[in-house]
Amino acid sequence: MIKRLVFGDLAFVILWIMAACTQDVVPPVKQVNIARNLKFSLLPPESFGQSLSVLQSLEVQYKGKTHQLLAQLEITPKKMTFVGLSPMGNRLFTVLWTGQNFSDEHLLKNIKDEWPFPFEPKRILADVQLALWPNIPTQNGIKIRETALPNLSREILRSDLKEYPIMRITYETRPFWQGLIVIEHLERNYQLSIETLQINRLP
Repeated sequence: MIKRLVFGDLAFVILWIMAACTQDVVPPVKQVNIARNLKFSLLPPESFGQSLSVLQSLEVQYKGKTHQLLAQLEITPKKMTFVGLSPMGNRLFTVLWTGQNFSDEHLLKNIKDEWPFPFEPKRILADVQLALWPNIPTQNGIKIRETALPNLSREILRSDLKEYPIMRITYETRPFWQGLIVIEHLERNYQLSIETLQINRLP
């Protein structure tokens, strides 16, 4: 009888601890380094506020050289998919973000040796969110400043006392994704230009 009571009490304690731990679990947040000692937490796809599927032309200027690729971007409330294509249409990488799970697949044998850009594909995903999302919530270390004149622009600032910009984004039109977007990374010394070539209807 005593053994049964002890076993029952022990089982109750274990179940209580497991339940408490489950309540304290925080959904994973994918963070991407966008500058020195500064991480950006990727935003959940549903926070974009609409569904979008576009074929884009990307041009990166870095160290006096220009590199180009195509990208298929699809955003739905459930996931964000970013596929990089060579100018010939061959798939180079796929990045998938659901708000809970993140995955990236590189089709290059050695991305560090063969990848021509100064960042990994997940950095492009972070840049795209910083440029396209209508609202960027406040995050630790990051502050957003927007201006309407002389051109539509958004600056990504370090939220310290000096608040100096690390990125400057200029737009051609609204909605942002319909026109040319130019992202100047002032700290990492590259420029990323994004232009929509085709708008696809989602089912």
